[in-house]
Amino acid sequence: MVARFTLEDKKLKQLLDTVEENLGGDVRPVFREFAQYMRTVTDNTFKRLRFGGTYRGVSWDYFAPQYTRKTDGVTVPAWGGVSKVHGSGNVKGRKRASGARVKVGDSVVQDLGTLRANAALVLQMTKDRLILGNPNLSYAAEQAEMRPFLFFTPKDAKELVNIALRRLQRGLK
Repeated sequence: MVARFTLEDKKLKQLLDTVEENLGGDVRPVFREFAQYMRTVTDNTFKRLRFGGTYRGVSWDYFAPQYTRKTDGVTVPAWGGVSKVHGSGNVKGRKRASGARVKVGDSVVQDLGTLRANAALVLQMTKDRLILGNPNLSYAAEQAEMRPFLFFTPKDAKELVNIALRRLQRGLK
């Protein structure tokens, strides 16, 4: 799985060809509006799943425990907080990508906000193709493997058709 998708479909191409013919040969406004829609939907996915759960048909797990101690069987959560076996104090939280420690209530996959902000950027747009994704593909793909964030659903397909039809109706009036 990669953290991007390419929009190529024969029926959609026929509809876009009709839009193109009636709007002076440019369907990129349809793609631009749809890309904005996908940015919003993807951002909402991050927002709704920040503590784990299910939304838009995908599930995200919250932070996995750091480890289970062999000495006493205690499972240490990602944010630490349990007493150390030796010495005083508590176990610290696991480090995030930024170097900060995980704390109770932190959002998953949103340490710096960079992935979320760039999750659905337009990587390529032509008259026949729209490619959305994250330019940092290896990191984004790794995260998307565990917690899918950029994907296309039947509801999204309907929205794309509706955008194209609205543009077509405006252009024909």
